[in-house]
Amino acid sequence: MTVVSRFILSLQIVTTVLQSSTESKYAHAQYYNVMPMNRTLVLMLVSTLVACSDPAYVASATSEKISAELEESEYKSIDFAQLASSDWSQVCFFGPYNESSSEALGFGWNVGDHTDVLHSDGHNVIVFATESDVLEYVIHSRGRGDFSELSGECFTRDAASFVKDPDSGQWSAAVSPKA
Repeated sequence: MTVVSRFILSLQIVTTVLQSSTESKYAHAQYYNVMPMNRTLVLMLVSTLVACSDPAYVASATSEKISAELEESEYKSIDFAQLASSDWSQVCFFGPYNESSSEALGFGWNVGDHTDVLHSDGHNVIVFATESDVLEYVIHSRGRGDFSELSGECFTRDAASFVKDPDSGQWSAAVSPKA
């Protein structure tokens, strides 16, 4: 359900509650003191639901491939060289609150100009690029594979295979050279 449809549904619920409470306020005087509290409770609940919703995030085909490869390996390894287009030379990771993409990529491309998902804890942005251009960026839910510990780092295509340390749970490159 999108944010807009959640908002519309919330407005419908609030309108219904407010109308019914106004009508019943006069018809049922014994409930008069309870209704303002119910109205406040409903408004708080609806506000919380809207505020805590995932902002119109729909997983891309590449994000789905990442999730599928992680699931297949039981979240133990992933080879990004097999993902996305065949033309990229580096993959870069940006976790929550890290928008220093130009510095990491080595050329002018600001992730914040393309998405605002890094303003929350819920997503990573994975960027597939050449030495001078972004070919694809993927918004990937951290719940479906968390690469936030690689945030701000870029890896060459040859070094884009990662294994997860069973003790620390941290990703590390299976091959050491970096972009």
